[in-house]
Amino acid sequence: MEIKIASERENPLLGRKEMWVVVRAKETPRRAELKTRLAAELGVDEKLIIIDKIRTIAGTSDSEVYVKVYKDEEYLNKIEPKHMIERNKVVEENAENEGQAESQA
Repeated sequence: MEIKIASERENPLLGRKEMWVVVRAKETPRRAELKTRLAAELGVDEKLIIIDKIRTIAGTSDSEVYVKVYKDEEYLNKIEPKHMIERNKVVEENAENEGQAESQA
């Protein structure tokens, strides 16, 4: 998986960075995998990253991803809708459960 930041802007009012990222992969990437890779590349905690949208570009192996990186959890919990926070958390838990199931098989 190859990740390239297409655009980035600082939003001090909301305490976050907003960026569009282009991801080149054989298939549409999973949120959990993207969060892990982005956290490592940007040097931030995974809990502060919200992946808002993943759009696959037709006819290519690229996906456009809209990412929000918060300064701290206080801003994240005040601003993000609860369903987006849950969507980003649930995926992490499912990925861990899948890994455990695969290791048991």
